Amino acid sequence: MKIITISGASGSGKTTLADYIHKSKPGSLLLSIDRYYLSKAEQIDKNGFFNFDYPAALDIDLLKNHLQELRNDGQANVPIYDFTISERAGFELVTAKGTVIIEGLFAGSLLAGISDFNIFVDVDLDLALLRRIKRDMEERGRTLESVTNQYINDVRPAYFKHVAHIKTTADITLTNNQSIDQMLKDSEKILNLFR
Repeated sequence: MKIITISGASGSGKTTLADYIHKSKPGSLLLSIDRYYLSKAEQIDKNGFFNFDYPAALDIDLLKNHLQELRNDGQANVPIYDFTISERAGFELVTAKGTVIIEGLFAGSLLAGISDFNIFVDVDLDLALLRRIKRDMEERGRTLESVTNQYINDVRPAYFKHVAHIKTTADITLTNNQSIDQMLKDSEKILNLFR
């Protein structure tokens, strides 16, 4: 089983790239690291605060256990995370036959020891903020004020503290400041490595 990690800022295009690679590789499994977020209450119990833009907000031990189950048994019962209520909403049995693609802010650093190929998606942070506002308001029922406050107080500082450095250890960096189509075209060289 091969593991590909995709990291980058919120709004960089990680999910779009991961979905494209997944669709290009029949039998692959796509897992968002977001499935492994702890609820606000669990984060407070564990860390003394909650912040979804810090690595400590994730149950990485559970993710690593699930990756081992996928490697050994070809299946695992992974969480479903509901961002509208900020907690898990159940579990889902998934299977993997060859490649597992894991995308998320810190995927490349938190899974550095077990990832076979680490991709970093680079983006202008102003553009990423605009994308995040659109996504959070349309898909997660957030207000503009709540999105911008979280960005200023948590997202941007956490990017510089926990995400930006992943670029220096990535196997490849793709830039997504133009169109999504251009980034996906650039990703073809990645797909050729895993054919």
